Amino acid sequence: MDKAVAIRIRNFLLAIFSISLVISFLLFLGANLLPTPNRHELVQLNDGWTISRGENTQTPDDISKSNIGVVDRGEVIILKRILPDSGPSPAALYFKSVLSKVEVSIDHVGIYKFGEAHYDKGLMVPKMFHFVPLPDDYHGREIQIVLTPSEENAFSGLTPFWLGDYTDIYNMITQSNLLPMVIGVYLIVLGFLLLILSPFLIFSIKRDYSICMAAFTSWMLGSYILCYNGIFWLFSDNPDFYTFIEYFSLYMAPPMVLGFILATRQSPFKIIGNILFLISLFFALGTSFIHLLGFAHICNFVWILHVLTIIEALFIIFSLLISSVKAILAGNKIPVSTSVLIIGLILISICAIIDIIKYNWAKFSLVGEVNSDIYFVTIGALLFMMCLLLNYFYYCIEYISESSIKQHLEGLAYSDPLTGLQNRAKCETVLAEISGEYTIISFDLDYLKYTNDNYGHVQGDALLKGFGDILRNTFTDATLVGRMGGDEFVVILPYVDEERAKRDFDNLTDQMDYRNSQETRLKFSASWGYASNKDKELTANPSAQAVYLLADQRMYAMKSRHHKESLGRLYDDLIGKLLEKEELNESK
Repeated sequence: MDKAVAIRIRNFLLAIFSISLVISFLLFLGANLLPTPNRHELVQLNDGWTISRGENTQTPDDISKSNIGVVDRGEVIILKRILPDSGPSPAALYFKSVLSKVEVSIDHVGIYKFGEAHYDKGLMVPKMFHFVPLPDDYHGREIQIVLTPSEENAFSGLTPFWLGDYTDIYNMITQSNLLPMVIGVYLIVLGFLLLILSPFLIFSIKRDYSICMAAFTSWMLGSYILCYNGIFWLFSDNPDFYTFIEYFSLYMAPPMVLGFILATRQSPFKIIGNILFLISLFFALGTSFIHLLGFAHICNFVWILHVLTIIEALFIIFSLLISSVKAILAGNKIPVSTSVLIIGLILISICAIIDIIKYNWAKFSLVGEVNSDIYFVTIGALLFMMCLLLNYFYYCIEYISESSIKQHLEGLAYSDPLTGLQNRAKCETVLAEISGEYTIISFDLDYLKYTNDNYGHVQGDALLKGFGDILRNTFTDATLVGRMGGDEFVVILPYVDEERAKRDFDNLTDQMDYRNSQETRLKFSASWGYASNKDKELTANPSAQAVYLLADQRMYAMKSRHHKESLGRLYDDLIGKLLEKEELNESK
């Protein structure tokens, strides 16, 4: 097996293992393995009800399977029953209502009302989880519940009714919703974490906005799951706000998912995708706006949302499959990160279609929409965000791999093989691109020809390599340390500071002196000149080439002085040797 393939398989298995651990942990938290025992027995009041809708009356064996049909605004649903002869006291009656005014009475004496003010003012009556406190002597008495919808097609079906201690009912609701609670909280927290990380990608070179869309997608899905299952209601009594958030997050989730696809450039049909995104986004924002202004209720547009969502889901599935097939037929290898992301997007799209079909089937069947669930969307949202995290994980691996290969190739293309410094091509590239304040130093290594002629090219190479090491160790904060060719070197500093440069030159001289004290054949000596883009001898805003030429001129001036000093020392050495020879001859 090819090594690269083996590494990809290993990374894939490790990523799957990590994601599986996270999912297993979340499922474990939501499994309710350690339920809280009830203080009293909870009684589910499924039978014994008489249900009236207009002139129609029925007495179903199970209230959750009663066929009351879809109820519209102005219609009245009346439920009557004799309460059990035994049970805890004090006790509460728990049930859920959808967009309806609620009135509860015992023996024709009212004990509870909800939504009357909303209904009278023409406002949307929110969804509500009711805890109706019962009088201590409720046993054997008749209870009547009147439901008056505030909207057209408000609801269908009736939820189970529970009788018991308030704390026991509260624990039952919490424990039965542990899984959506854990997943919803996880998605919201994940959304915050992604939003915190988003500036790093948005302001990076690639300008990646997809992480922002991923954060909002996670928020919307998490908020919808928590609101639909009544989790927020457990912690705060504000049904108006949570009902609005449920619809708003439901309406915003499709454009966020579609926006994420467009931001990651996964769809080949950009124009159609942009049109669908804008329609979906304006629909979500527009319905929310007119609801807040009181022109229409946001709950009345769910059927339009279902149509748009199915269209967008089919578009997502179709475009992703087409894109993948085209890539395969063209012989292009689809990155693992992209494959995982495609799987997640297709999963959430399929789950959304399934739950929409389930909802509409339940609404117009015996089940009733009040008893429907969003199990597929809940699990699909978790799997989608897991795939998204896996996508970013693989993207990082692929990016690091590409960067390593790029650096390796650049190293081969731009490195001087002898000294390990940047070569002439890299030096010219940096000179062409440099900006801001900078100082350029031109170096010329002395005694290279002398070393090659007297000790051989091996020693000459050692001299070049040693001088390269000295430059690298001296100018540690340099933008560039390079060899232009032969005995010529260049250093570019990212500042203009003459005092600082002089300290660096003193350090350079000390390092050459130390090397010379350790060598018998090699002589480290160099000439240099430097100039900055703020140099007074240059015009305003000079080119880097002009700055380099000025530094080169100053280097040659120093080299000329070194050359004269070398000739003077050579002349003195020759005169000294001749005098010694004459003295030796005279002594003989």
